Amino acid sequence: MRIVTMTVALLIFWSVVVPPEAWVDVVVGAIASLALAVWAARFLWPHAGPHHSSLHLSRVPAFALLTAKRIIVAATQVLRIVMDPRLPIEPFVLRQTVHFDEEAARVVYANAITITPGTLTLDVDGDVVTVHALDPELARDVVDGTLARDVSRLFERRVAS
Repeated sequence: MRIVTMTVALLIFWSVVVPPEAWVDVVVGAIASLALAVWAARFLWPHAGPHHSSLHLSRVPAFALLTAKRIIVAATQVLRIVMDPRLPIEPFVLRQTVHFDEEAARVVYANAITITPGTLTLDVDGDVVTVHALDPELARDVVDGTLARDVSRLFERRVAS
């Protein structure tokens, strides 16, 4: 089941990064996703038992849209900074403590920061994430906790009533 889940997640990522223009793109993406999932299961987690993530696949599209919006807004801000001859940047490094119940949530959080223009995850050590940003405005969702809440919502367990 882990390989299937990882293959689907990788194929979705592939489709976002390389929007398919023909059926061949989907086939190549599926083969590459499956190969990477099998490789990861065999070499990265050879002794891992069955993994039961609390990731809600139904919430992934909304999270992907929020992430796409963040990327577009940040890309526009970075473009504005780069095009300004004064290059008005205020780079800084932020250490933030965030708690997620699953390692997968930490990975999603760190990657969401890194794929957003102008921010980069430098290190993840347990619950402490070190982030570099070109400007405080680019790291607003990290600083105010919005991104962490969005990732938590993606993985949170619903309590049966």
